[in-house]
Amino acid sequence: MYKLGVIGGMGPLATVNFYERVVLNTEAKCDNEHIDMIVLNHSTMPDRTKCIIENRKTEFLEAIKKDFAILENIGVEAVAIPCNTSHYFYDEFRKLTDLKIINMIEETILEVKKSGVKKISIFGTLGTLNSKVYERYAKEYGLEVKEVSETDKQAVMDIIYNIKETNNLDNKQFTDILNRYCDDETVGIIACTELSLLDIPEDINTVDALNVLVRRSIELSGAKVRFVKD
Repeated sequence: MYKLGVIGGMGPLATVNFYERVVLNTEAKCDNEHIDMIVLNHSTMPDRTKCIIENRKTEFLEAIKKDFAILENIGVEAVAIPCNTSHYFYDEFRKLTDLKIINMIEETILEVKKSGVKKISIFGTLGTLNSKVYERYAKEYGLEVKEVSETDKQAVMDIIYNIKETNNLDNKQFTDILNRYCDDETVGIIACTELSLLDIPEDINTVDALNVLVRRSIELSGAKVRFVKD
């Protein structure tokens, strides 16, 4: 039986990176000790941000419903969806399947909560930011959100879609933006899997939601985590 099912393709390069991180961070001494996993690279999935902003959720949900059905037939034990924006629909996902779906957003907020930091800033797509999906869980767990300016939100959105279009991973502009918000009292949440591809300086206080998803994917698959860098 396959332990982990992955609904990917949002975007494809981020899905490749997620799979690589799972492999590199699983404690294994040989092939047979790695996780049995199915990756559905559903690249033609409707754009999540457009579906949220234009109120076209049915279009997206009908597409991902088919992926849940495939994974149900295969018999996976947990599902990872390496796309922050898609988790706006998490409650809808639970109505579509009985599979255990890792809640990437909630798990990330819990990770910040454990660190003792009280404030967060969120960096992701306009779909993620405008839907306030992170704010929902931040409020539930007692974290304060330091707002990112509209100018910087749009700049981050442009960086994300430039990565999707060109695979250009130049991080200088994004690093400059992070430095405006992240400090000892505020952790920046890397809330888009395209942004997770960038090489973020270690001295900037951030938590990468993709790393959180990697960790929980490994744990729920019954394996041990070797090391996941935040």
